[in-house]
Amino acid sequence: MDLREMRDETAGRHPWETARVKAIGKLLETTLRDGIAILDVGCGDGFLSRTLCSALGRTSSIAAVDINLTPQQIQRLEESFPAARYMTRLPPKGNRYDLVLLLDVVEHIQDDLRFLEDLVRDHAKVGARVLVTVPAFPALYCDHDRFLGHHRRYRLDGIERLLKRAGLQVLSSGYLFGSLLLPKLLLFKLLSWRKSTDGIGCWQGGTLATAFIRTLLHLDNSLLIMAAKIGVKIPGLTAWVLCDKPLPPCLN
Repeated sequence: MDLREMRDETAGRHPWETARVKAIGKLLETTLRDGIAILDVGCGDGFLSRTLCSALGRTSSIAAVDINLTPQQIQRLEESFPAARYMTRLPPKGNRYDLVLLLDVVEHIQDDLRFLEDLVRDHAKVGARVLVTVPAFPALYCDHDRFLGHHRRYRLDGIERLLKRAGLQVLSSGYLFGSLLLPKLLLFKLLSWRKSTDGIGCWQGGTLATAFIRTLLHLDNSLLIMAAKIGVKIPGLTAWVLCDKPLPPCLN
């Protein structure tokens, strides 16, 4: 969850969030292991990092970064999840990680290439995995994107090229949330009367409705991920790219 969308930290999680976490876990199922060091850039309110903490062994560590975290939030999160360290700035240069997560982050950065180059150079180990998700399809850019501070949306091939220019090697890519693509198109492009700053933080669905929608989104994402594994890129509202940091050319 983007902290600008957070209305009440005790409120129920939006089914999009829980489905997203499951999808991220599936994309990383061959990467996550005991002892892994993770950098989660743009961690929001820490929901993903808390979930990872509960799934990984005690020898694993997470550095979770979000510029909007308050000291009170950081204290509460670190007391509850001691394997994670929360901060409002990137760690010092030279602190390198086995896995770097950039989940709905790059679209917030004006100079996205410079940001990625610096991050890969300073914080990714050689051989590290880097998982990036971004909002897909520039034609869908709307008022909600502006509210969230998005500078752009991306084509899948565009974000792949950007990551390659930043020094990464693309391993796999695809989309998530295919079932949400048509509603997004109708509400924010064809019916451009809707101008809302409501985010997922105002979810008030009942228990049954939440469970039903979460299950549908989970099945949706599972289908898109399986299709991507055989080279079929079914369009969705979110584009994802899994990369690694190769050896420098002089060492190959």
